[in-house]
Amino acid sequence: MSKIKIAFIKYGGLGAGGTERFLQNLAVGLNKDKFVIDYFYTGEENPDRLNFMQKNNINLIKINETGRTSALGEWINNDLFTKFDESNYDIIQNAIAGEKEWPFYLLHKPLVESVHLDYGVNFTPNVYHTFLLSEWNQNKWAKMGGIKAMSSIVPLGMEIPRTDGDLRQELGIPQNAVVAGFHQRADDKIFSEIPIYAYKANEADNHYFIVMGGSAKYKALADKLHLKNFIQLEHSANKEHLSKFLNTLDIFAHGRKDGETLGYVIIEAMLHRNPCIVHKAKSNAQKYTIGPSGFFVTTQKEYNQKLKLLFNDQSLRNRLADLGFNYAKQKFIDTDYISQIEEKYSDIVSNPVKYQKMITHYNLIRKFTHPLRKEKTDSHKIYRLFGIKIFQQKLKRKK
Repeated sequence: MSKIKIAFIKYGGLGAGGTERFLQNLAVGLNKDKFVIDYFYTGEENPDRLNFMQKNNINLIKINETGRTSALGEWINNDLFTKFDESNYDIIQNAIAGEKEWPFYLLHKPLVESVHLDYGVNFTPNVYHTFLLSEWNQNKWAKMGGIKAMSSIVPLGMEIPRTDGDLRQELGIPQNAVVAGFHQRADDKIFSEIPIYAYKANEADNHYFIVMGGSAKYKALADKLHLKNFIQLEHSANKEHLSKFLNTLDIFAHGRKDGETLGYVIIEAMLHRNPCIVHKAKSNAQKYTIGPSGFFVTTQKEYNQKLKLLFNDQSLRNRLADLGFNYAKQKFIDTDYISQIEEKYSDIVSNPVKYQKMITHYNLIRKFTHPLRKEKTDSHKIYRLFGIKIFQQKLKRKK
């Protein structure tokens, strides 16, 4: 059998976020004796992620654009279709938030999607399979109309820690201090004040709290509260530096306004033997992710109490750290997700008629299981009942 040709397409595809890293790790991990990969992306290249892709000889193709519209996410002033011809590929692989997204609904070749948020379902007929990050993620997607029989769970991209070093000496933190903290991208939209207020309730001379990356609002709130021993570091996608940061922590005290669909940062923390605290948010899948590694809390008071417990009880920290490491290693490291993905790609290419029949069959069924459906055009959100348009709402569009 000739090699299977796959086009990876991702807006901002060389960023350092979990979604981007999923695609990057997949592109690198596939067996190049069986698959040919072209990786199409827009936007700035994170230096560490660019180096990762270049070092592994992935063919990178940058697409020019000047932004996206707010409806279907069309790339403004782009040159995608002068550089990308779908007839050259057997499969298109993307990673999206859920709903249909430009340019994938315009394509006809088999589309394999990786869904990383819980914003909806893509009902376009070229979606042959969907990867989801967790059982929670898959169940929520299915409730919105996704077809479980045409999906699988593949939380890909985790690695065993790169180093046993830490940043304590560099940051002037005593070896006997108890350090809590977390890391995330610099984005005001996901800022959460909950872990900062919890630390305020548990300040002590030998307690520290570190945020790597994150919104500038963390430092502003820390200054407002006159926090002792609070440190905010620059974001880093360098794996060794990130590993040293996580080795600096005794407690991974996470906060994110909109929650985590899977929580790559939490899994990384478990693999670095950090007991974890996470809080309920709009998307609360962290309860699934953390397993036995710590506490999933629903209120500020509860967060304060659990953080106090972990600050004061080293034996509990050690026990949760071991439980979390073993859970994360078994679930996210030892399972060979790459082989599962390769088998799915091969099956799609070998049996296209089977998948086309499945799509037709399930689309008919979900007209009745999910009679009310919302879908977007480039200008409107359309509501359909049993496939009949009953209402449409005009969408704002960037100029």
